[in-house]
Order: sequence, then C-alpha cells, then structure tokens
Amino acid sequence: MSGAASIRNRTIWCMVLFLSTIMSRADGSVVTISLEDQNRLVLEAELKCLNSTLYTPKPENGTYCSITWDTISCWPYTKAGETVYQYCPSYFNLFDSAAIASRTCTETGEWFTHPVHNTTWSDYSKCIDKNGGHPLIAEHIHRITMMYTIGYGASLVSLVMAVVIMLYFRKLRCPRNTIHVHMFVSFMLRAAISFMKENMLVEGVGFHGDVTTSPTGAIQFIPEGTHWQCKLFFTVFHYLLVANYMWIFVEGMYLHTLISVNVFSERSSIVWFVVFGWLSPLLFVIPWVIVRATSEDILCWNTNPTAGYFWIMRGPIVASVVINFLIFLNTIRILFTKLKAFNTFEARQFRKLAKSTLVLIPLFGVHYIIFVGMPEDVSEMTELVKLYFEMFFNSFQGLFVTLLFCFFNGEVQSEIRKKWRRYRLSRTGGDSIHRKSNTMTSFMSRTRRESAVSNSNSGGEIKDTHHCLNGYSHKDKNSNQTVCHKSSQQLLSNGHNGDISRISHSALEEEEPMVTFQSNNDHCLRQEQDNLM
Repeated sequence: MSGAASIRNRTIWCMVLFLSTIMSRADGSVVTISLEDQNRLVLEAELKCLNSTLYTPKPENGTYCSITWDTISCWPYTKAGETVYQYCPSYFNLFDSAAIASRTCTETGEWFTHPVHNTTWSDYSKCIDKNGGHPLIAEHIHRITMMYTIGYGASLVSLVMAVVIMLYFRKLRCPRNTIHVHMFVSFMLRAAISFMKENMLVEGVGFHGDVTTSPTGAIQFIPEGTHWQCKLFFTVFHYLLVANYMWIFVEGMYLHTLISVNVFSERSSIVWFVVFGWLSPLLFVIPWVIVRATSEDILCWNTNPTAGYFWIMRGPIVASVVINFLIFLNTIRILFTKLKAFNTFEARQFRKLAKSTLVLIPLFGVHYIIFVGMPEDVSEMTELVKLYFEMFFNSFQGLFVTLLFCFFNGEVQSEIRKKWRRYRLSRTGGDSIHRKSNTMTSFMSRTRRESAVSNSNSGGEIKDTHHCLNGYSHKDKNSNQTVCHKSSQQLLSNGHNGDISRISHSALEEEEPMVTFQSNNDHCLRQEQDNLM
C-alpha cells in the first residue's frame, strides 16, 4: 500500500510540476522573431540534432524509432507504439512555445506516415497560435470582417450604378467623366477581388486544392506542386490593388492640372492618363513576381516574410499617397485664392472652402497619409485602431466617391430627371400630348406678345431680339442693350420644344461667381464646379 501511495503521490507531483511549467511559460509564449533570426536558429537546431544522431547511442532493449530531424524539430529515440511529446520550438515565428507538439512511433519501429502527404508527419497543430499573437485583434476580427464586407458590398453596387449612368447619358461623356469612370472601374475590380479572396480561399491560406486538413482539424498547406492558380490569383489581387491607388493618383494629377494650368488640352492628354493608370502597376508587380518566383517561392505568395521584397510594390503606393497629399494641399490653396478673389461674405466663403475640402478628401485618398509612416512594431491597441480606420475607408471609399461625383452631382441629377419626365410622358399617352400642345400654344402666344411690346419700344433691336426665341428677351438697364434670357437659350439647346414646365426657377435667377477651370467642355465645367462649390 505504501508503495502504491508513493507512486500515486509521485504522479500527482509530476502533473502539478507539468501544469505549473505550462502556466509559467504561457505568458508571452508566442514567438515573434525576424526571418533572418528564424533561419539562423533553425540551422543551429538542425546541427545540434545531427550531433545527437552521431553521438547518442540507440537503446538496446526493445524496438525504437531513430532520432530524426523533421525540418522543424529534433525528435529523440522513441519506443515502438508510443507517442513522444515536447514543447513547440521557440525559433519559429508565431509559434506558441508553451504548446505541445507530438510525433508517433508505430509498432514496427517506424515514424508515423501521413496518408495524404505520404511522408513522416509530426503534429504541430497546437503550436500555431490561432490569434496570431494578438488576442485583442482576434476578439475584434469578426466585427472588422463584417464591416468591410458591408463596405465593399455597398461600394460595388453603387459603383456599378455610377458607371452605367456615366456611360448611358451622352451629355455626361467628357474627359473629366472618363477619368471618373476608369477610377470607378478600378474600385469595382478591387471590391470584387476582395470578395473572391474572402470566399474562395480556405482561411486565407489557399484554394481547396492547395490545402489539406490534419487529423486534428488544422488547415495545412500542401508543399507539393506548383500551386500556380493561387499564385496567379494573388498576383492579380496585388495588380488591382496597385491600379486602384494609381487611379486615385491620376485623379489628383488631372484635377491639379485642370485648375492650375492655363492652357491644357484635355482630350489629347486623356489617353496618357488612361495608359498610366492601367499599365504603370505592371512596372511594380512584374518585378515582384520575378523576385517571389526565384527567391521566395513560399505558399501562395500571400505572405511577405521578407519585407524588402514587398516594398517593390508598397514603395510606389506610399510615394503616390504622399504626392497626392501634397497635391491636395496645393489644390486647397488654389481654391482658397480663387474664392478670396470674389466679394462674398466671409462665412459663405469658408463654407464653400470646407465643402471643397470634404469633396477632395476621398478623391485624393487623403486618409491614407495618416498611417503611411507608422512602424511595424506598435502596440496591439494602435494596430487595432489602424485596422478599423483603414478597413473602413478602404471598403467604403468607392461608395463615398460615387455619392460625391455621381449621385449628388447636379448635372447627373438633371439628366436623370429629364429621362424620368420623358418616360412619364411616354407612359401617359394622348392626354399628356394634348396638355403639352396647349402649354406650347400658350407659351408661344405669350412670347409673341412680349416680342411685340419689345419691338415697339426698340425698333432698331428687332434683329437681335429675333434671335432670342421670338422676342423672349429683356433690356439690360446698365448697358441699354437687349440681352437674351439664358432660360430661352437653355430651352432651345436642350430641345424642350416649348415645354416651360421643364425650366427650373433657379435658371431665372442670378448665379453667384464660381471657381472656373480652363477646359474645352462646358458641361464638364459646370459639373466640376458643382462638385467643388
């Protein structure tokens, strides 16, 4: 009895010691080292294992699996039919060194062979930290995922609608809107491939053919094969990401050129902007692909172990963000100078400048500048704030841009209202045509009476007033000259055929001076002024 009690007490003390060791190592046990340090420590561990193989004698009593190095850890002699346990290595990045790895020796004295991989296998599933070493971020990751999923979804729907509207109405087809459409398309492609990345990849590792599930349920990447499909996917993903940044940069360059250069040919330069927006990303993505394929062909190219290689693409993106921010500041300065030239009330002037600034922020991607210089080794709370901020603006930026430059634009709203009126007239039938005929007759009668009065007052001005829609004109008190009312010219140019119900009251009022641009297209001028002012 005393011997059994002694063995039981010894077992309890071993368990307590084992648990206390685990608890003592659990705090701060996730490994965070650089790739260079990891490679150096792995090489040292491999050499140490080789020395053990050479100088450690094999047990003579019974059948044992030999000492082996599995590219991660060194496993000692293990008796047949048993499983050996040891702590996860402390030299692999994001490994939990307090967790336990295992390896099984079969009854025949051979290490267990995985049926899928067809090679000897060690269970490191518990070594992989499921929180990535960031428990606070892991707690919020589901909310962040839901937020940017909603953002990309709303952006994708609004972008498709905006592109259809811009291409459908001929009056909106101008160089400025051509730049907008290309930027909208880049946002669409970015949102679409982001959805594909979330839904087609297995836990972000690879496609279903690139991964396998271990007996413990962990997702593992299959090392055999080229995996060219997932590598091509991430190549296209990075291209579309860089293209989106380049088109934001193009918007900034185009607008700055438009308001700062006196002589600027829009249509001749638009081709070069399009070529730059879609082809310049290839100058950065292709070298990155060559470097990854030759020097760091790891997984699906969805990780960046060597930060210097990733800066092949990140460097131009950061440069475009910084330059765009400087262009943004100079554009605000130019707008402030032009607004200051007008004799307006100070409060109204600052309201216009504030509106212009808010409109330009999503266009220039100004929010990117906030975290562009933030170092990698920051606190977990700072990293969480950065994630919320960047994922919110990255996902909703497409929606903000379409609202400001399409759906809230006066020119676009005017074209949609015209189309809606024509649709209603075509649906109402003969009654609408009869009312339209009466309205036109009444309008022409009234304009003839006004023409007769005008002609009787100024006989020498008949030729001028005849040009103004049957005498629909007024006499300028300051210049003593007959001036065509802009609503009549607008009526003729828009083809309203006498339907005065389509003339808005704002067309009959005096407009305030606005910031003007040197451009050849009046519709685009009014549209851009409406956006900024």
